Amino acid sequence: MTLYLTIATIALLGLWLAAERLRPAFSSGQGGGRIVRNVLLGVVGLGATFAIVTPVSLTAAQFGAPWRETWPMWVRVLTDLFILEFFIYWWHRANHEVPFLWRFHRVHHYDGFLDVTSALRFHPGEVILSALVRGVYVLLFDVSVPAILIFDAAVVIAAGFHHSNLRLGQKADDVLRKVVVSPDHHRIHHIPERRYTDSNYGTLTTFFDRFFGSYEEAPRKGAYGVEGAEDKPFTDLMTDPFRSPST
Repeated sequence: MTLYLTIATIALLGLWLAAERLRPAFSSGQGGGRIVRNVLLGVVGLGATFAIVTPVSLTAAQFGAPWRETWPMWVRVLTDLFILEFFIYWWHRANHEVPFLWRFHRVHHYDGFLDVTSALRFHPGEVILSALVRGVYVLLFDVSVPAILIFDAAVVIAAGFHHSNLRLGQKADDVLRKVVVSPDHHRIHHIPERRYTDSNYGTLTTFFDRFFGSYEEAPRKGAYGVEGAEDKPFTDLMTDPFRSPST
């Protein structure tokens, strides 16, 4: 399963990269340094994911109380995917509402433009904190191993898609966002105005945003970032959570 999920993830990320170049929503207007920063953060972040996040969750899944072991596997996996999406919604929301967590998560939001590489740029500190918190969550809810593998692949694929600079067209995007997180839906989340930044937290679906009142619609924009701040060199991004208060 892991091999097939890896192949599918790489293939779909490649598709998003090609698509956003064939049908770009906006012109970047930024230099190559931004791509280098994103790729470097992606290498560090993905390394932490493969070394820490997934292993911690898989280990926790082995030791969880087996209170759902008698369920049919397909029912359990579908339930687990819902449980994991619920977790990532609230974890993402906490990263905006808890000042300590925002110090790490704002590194992702400093990006002044959105494309597939934006989906890679996360501070390793955020990745490690996510691994520890999700490990406890997996342990408590007895989340299954297949669901973890499927969900983690789906998150990478979905993040690449909704961060992409792909122009879908308003009608197509409106239809998609009724169920899944579309590029236009997620672009609102990166607008450097706090009322928009603190909205549209969903990763796979827009369900929890609608249910918990964080769904926002606004004109899409081509410039993004953190309100009152600018992007920084890679070394400064790595130390940023430890140096200054967040806005």
